[in-house]
Amino acid sequence: MERIFSMPDLGEGLEEGRIVEWLVGEGEDVVLNQPLVEVETAKAAVEIPSPFAGKIVVLHGAVDADVPVGSPLITFDVDGTAELPPEPGRQFAYAPVAEQPDGSAPRATPPVRKLAKELGVDISTVIGSGPDGRVTEADVLQAVPLQAAAYTDEPEGDIVRQRILGRRDEIADVLTRQSAIPQVTTFRTVDCSALDALRRELGVSPLPVFIAALVRTVADHRTLNDGWVADHVIEHRKQVNVGVAVDAPEGLIVPVIRDAGSRGIREVATEIERLAAAARDGHLHPDELTTATIAVSNTGSYGSEAGTPILSPGTSVTIALGVIQPRPLVIDGAVVARLAAMLSMTFDHRVLDGATAGRALTDLVSLLESPERLGGLPR
Repeated sequence: MERIFSMPDLGEGLEEGRIVEWLVGEGEDVVLNQPLVEVETAKAAVEIPSPFAGKIVVLHGAVDADVPVGSPLITFDVDGTAELPPEPGRQFAYAPVAEQPDGSAPRATPPVRKLAKELGVDISTVIGSGPDGRVTEADVLQAVPLQAAAYTDEPEGDIVRQRILGRRDEIADVLTRQSAIPQVTTFRTVDCSALDALRRELGVSPLPVFIAALVRTVADHRTLNDGWVADHVIEHRKQVNVGVAVDAPEGLIVPVIRDAGSRGIREVATEIERLAAAARDGHLHPDELTTATIAVSNTGSYGSEAGTPILSPGTSVTIALGVIQPRPLVIDGAVVARLAAMLSMTFDHRVLDGATAGRALTDLVSLLESPERLGGLPR
């Protein structure tokens, strides 16, 4: 019987994928998990494996075509025992694709190559100024032909309007959708003396210690890990997958530390470094951009004292850690200077009430301020 395999969800906020190369042909027999097609998104290039064993009947879409998520990709002729595709919203185990398979093409991330295509720039002619000769967004913009001046409108007095393309446009779309969620932000100041002592002992930054404390807090406040998945439907998740906001060249990306509760502080630190590097190089896999159940934004990394973070897609809570610096705190009735930071918790009011979120944040602060409890976290 015939079954239609549709373009799967390829990552946070992405609505389509571009067909780079078909790896199979019509009439060809394929086995389960055999690579079918190489697809490029604004974040990564991936090979999509076959969800069936059977014969290829129809390939929907030509090379360079943009196929929306949920649209037909391949029609199969399968037998009755063939494996079904995953339920909607779930991910396949995608295989990584080398960014430049032939070695002769210019090195550039998928968003930069997409921007070049949109602006009519032949990226093979662009000399890269990035690391190892990588072509950057700035290189592409400098190479825009004069006839492509529609990218920037004519000046009106001292005003110039710029049309937004590429990753920045996608970020805007995601944030616009997220703004429809009833989001509330609550704040607490935390004494970071114990956190700073532990992170120095372990030789890590404050962020992995903070994430470990957050995961422990989630164990006592499970609604922090819940998600609103549809009207009148809340999803309860056991595994804690922490999204960590990364400032990549093409804009904000939130890769995911999967099953953070099974990792010690040092392993979390290593995973943060790996994900951040992959995000900045455009080498993240789609499954490293989805399934976040709670998110963290380290706004203190660029000196911000506090902020009101926006929820990451699929989550009900995002917590921002402000800059850790000496602040006046009242300790035992006396004002003293202590290392401290502001925590900002934004939550989905459809999933959490203010009192629920407040109690969870209070418990997180209590844990972070306790040398004994922090010392008991997995290392």
